[in-house]
Amino acid sequence: MAGECRTQDDQRQIERLTRELEEAELFAQRLRSYIAGIRDEVAGGHAGRALSLCNQALTEIDNAADVVAPSPRLKSSAADPAAVDGTGGDERD
Repeated sequence: MAGECRTQDDQRQIERLTRELEEAELFAQRLRSYIAGIRDEVAGGHAGRALSLCNQALTEIDNAADVVAPSPRLKSSAADPAAVDGTGGDERD
C-alpha cells in the first residue's frame, strides 16, 4: 500500500515537472521569436519598432516570472485552479 502511494506521488511529480518543462520551452520559443523580430527591425532601420518589440518582450518576461521560478502563490494554490487563473488569486502590480 505504501509503495502504491509512493508510485502515485512519483507519477504526479513527473507530470508536474513535465508540464513545467513544456511551459519553459514555450516561453523560450516566444523569447526567440521576439529576438528574431527585434533583429529584423533593427536591420531594417526601424528603431522604434525594435524598441516596441523589446518592451513587449520585457513585459512578457515580467509577467511570466512564474515559469522560471514558481511563486509561493502558485505552489500554495496548486490544488485550487481558481487561484492560478486569476479568479481567486491576488493581482500583480
